[in-house]
Amino acid sequence: MKCATKHYMVRTALRPDFALALLTLQACSRAEVLDRLSKLGINQLYFPGLTTTKPNGPHIPILAPPLDVLKRRKRIVVVINDALQDLGILAYRQLQRELGLDGGSVVSFAKELGRLQDGTAYEAPGLIVMNTGQLLYSHKYNRAMTMRSWYALPRKSIAHDAIRIHDQENHVEGHRNAIEHIKTVFDQLLCDPDRVAPEAEVYVVAIEGGAEKTLEVFKDDCK
Repeated sequence: MKCATKHYMVRTALRPDFALALLTLQACSRAEVLDRLSKLGINQLYFPGLTTTKPNGPHIPILAPPLDVLKRRKRIVVVINDALQDLGILAYRQLQRELGLDGGSVVSFAKELGRLQDGTAYEAPGLIVMNTGQLLYSHKYNRAMTMRSWYALPRKSIAHDAIRIHDQENHVEGHRNAIEHIKTVFDQLLCDPDRVAPEAEVYVVAIEGGAEKTLEVFKDDCK
């Protein structure tokens, strides 16, 4: 597997060379997962503009089929993952071991949904994967990242503190936390009749901490 990625050093009790190799492996894994999903017709969709082209500015990506395809789907499955995970990753410990890239990410799930289409009465459901983990935006690297990745950004030295997080600079409006993110995706995408057919059936699969945050959103605004 080929992958070109920046190397990050972290303050850690692990040997620096081992920590560097681990971070590089995770970065390559993320890139490969996104590539495999793209071949299945699922790509990154960027908020706040709902564009398929990565903006050169603050943004938060989710995973979704093209909007014209999404509008035609009669069934939509929404995955809301735990806030500790990167977009599309279910568990690195499984991804890097027996389950491999497909099983440790949503790739296997996407493939199974694709097999539901029987060519007659049913079509494969549209898959949307929210991003409750990568809610910090780095201007320097122009990408969204998890708190764990943020603390792994390069520092002046091992003795320096992590790069400071500025609320206005490093957060995206409507996505400052997992609850805001979930609500924004529902309001601006799933509940928008111009993007999702009003008669479409929406199924939510919430995992670990994502389940707790989803229930909080529904409790405050069941409609």
